[in-house]
Amino acid sequence: MKVLFFSLLSLLAIVPAFSQNYEISITLKSRNDTVMLGHYFAKRDLWISDDTLVLKNGTGVFRGNKKLVKGVYFILNNRNRLDFIVGDQQVFGIVADTTDFINLTKFTSSPENDVFYEFQRYNADRGKQFQQLNEQFQSASSDAGRNSIRAQLQELNRERLEFIEKLADANSNLYVSKFLRALVPAETHLPEPPKDADGNVTDREFLYRWYRAHFFDNLNIFDPEMLRIPFYEEKVLEYLTRVIPQHPDTICVETDKILAKAQANDEIFRCILVSVFNHYVSSKVIAHENVWVHIADKWYIPFAKWSADDYIEKLKKEVADRKPNLIGNLAPPIEMLMVLSPDHFKAAALDTAIKFDVHVGTQIQDFRKTMKSKYTVLYFWDYSCGHCKQGIQELHKAWEDLKDSGLQVITIQAISTREAKGKWIDFANEHNLFGWTNAWCPYTYKFKELYNLSSFPSLYLLDEEHKIILKNIGPEQLKDIITQR
Repeated sequence: MKVLFFSLLSLLAIVPAFSQNYEISITLKSRNDTVMLGHYFAKRDLWISDDTLVLKNGTGVFRGNKKLVKGVYFILNNRNRLDFIVGDQQVFGIVADTTDFINLTKFTSSPENDVFYEFQRYNADRGKQFQQLNEQFQSASSDAGRNSIRAQLQELNRERLEFIEKLADANSNLYVSKFLRALVPAETHLPEPPKDADGNVTDREFLYRWYRAHFFDNLNIFDPEMLRIPFYEEKVLEYLTRVIPQHPDTICVETDKILAKAQANDEIFRCILVSVFNHYVSSKVIAHENVWVHIADKWYIPFAKWSADDYIEKLKKEVADRKPNLIGNLAPPIEMLMVLSPDHFKAAALDTAIKFDVHVGTQIQDFRKTMKSKYTVLYFWDYSCGHCKQGIQELHKAWEDLKDSGLQVITIQAISTREAKGKWIDFANEHNLFGWTNAWCPYTYKFKELYNLSSFPSLYLLDEEHKIILKNIGPEQLKDIITQR
C-alpha cells in the first residue's frame, strides 16, 4: 500500500486568508487587466488567494480590515509575477510594468520594498555576471583559466553576501532585514579552529560542529514571520538531508528536536511536520522508511488533528505493517518454515506423488537459531511471477560468486498449494537451483505480514546477527554491498 501524501497546500486550512487592515494600490501597465494577490508559504510552490482584482484603466486596490501576516507576497498578472514585501507598513502603492518588473517597478510609502528592490536590482545584475563567468568557465581551455574564473566567481559571491549583510544592517528596523539575513549561509563567517603553538589544527571536527550548531542563525525557523518566504522548507530539509549525518537514527533524533520545539506554534508545527513527513515518505532511499515510520508513529498519528480519520487509520496500518521489518531490526522468525532437500527435488521429478505432497520436509521454527553465516539473504518469490523467475536465477549466480564470502540464501516460495509446489519443483530442477536453502510455508501465511510482502519478489539482506541490512534490492546489488562492507 502506498502512503498518501499531503500537499503542502493543505497546510493553509489553518493559515488566515488575506486578512484585513491593509491597502495595496496597483498601477500596472499590462495587456491583461486581471491581477491576483498571493504569498509564498514554506517553499517555492505558490499559493494564490481568492483575492482577484480587475483593474480599471490599469489601476485597482487590494484592501481589508486586518493586517496581513508579514512575508514575501506577489501579484500575478497572466504569467507575470511581481514579488514584494509585506511588513509593518501595509498601506502602500505599487507602480509597475510587466515588461520589466525588476527595473520599472516603483513603490510609494513602502520603505520595505524600496530596500527589497534595491536588493532585487543588485541581485539581477550580479546574476548576469555569474552567468557570464560560468559560460567562460565552461569554455575555458586550461586549468589556469578555470582557476582564474573560479576565483572571480568566489569574489563575486563574497561581494554579494557583503552587500546583503550591509543592506540588512542598515535597515534592521524593517522586516525586510530578516528576509535578507536569511539569504546569508551560516558558513559565511566560520570561526578559526583551535590550533597548537605550531599552527596545526587540534580539533578537525570543530568547524563541522560549529556549522551544524549555527546553521539556523540567520533564519529562525521557529519565527512565524519567516514562514512566508520562498525557501523556508528548503532550509529545514537542507539541514536534515545535508548537514547532519545521514543515518536514520540521527535523522529521527534531529527531527524530534525540531518538532518538539515547533509545537509552541501550531502553524509552524504543522508546516514542518507535513513538509518533513512528505519528504521522507516520497524518498527513494530505502533507509528513509525508518524515518517516515518514526515520524508517523511519534508525531503524525498523535498530533495531525487536521487529517481525515480514514487517512490516519490507513497510516496506522502502514506503520504497524512496516515496524517489524525496518532496516536495523532483527529479522522476524518465519513460523513453520518447511525446508526441502535437493534429494526431494530429484525424487519429485520422477514421482508425482512426492512432487505434489505438501506435508514433507524439515520444519524449522526459527531460522535465526539454526542457520548461521556472515550474511543471509531471504528471497520471497512466487513461481508464477516472471520477475521472480528471472530474479531467482540472477540470485543463484550472485550466490555462487559470494558464497565464499559467507553468504547463505534462503528462498521462500510464497504460494502454498499443491500445484504451486509442483511448478516450483519443475522450475528448480530445470535451472539447478540448489546448494542453498529452498523452503516454503505450506501451513501459514504469517510471514507475509511480518515481512510486509505486498508484492514479489522481495529480497532481505541480513547480517551475522540476522539484523536487516537492506531490503527490496536486486540480486545484482549484492556483490557491491557485501564487498564494500
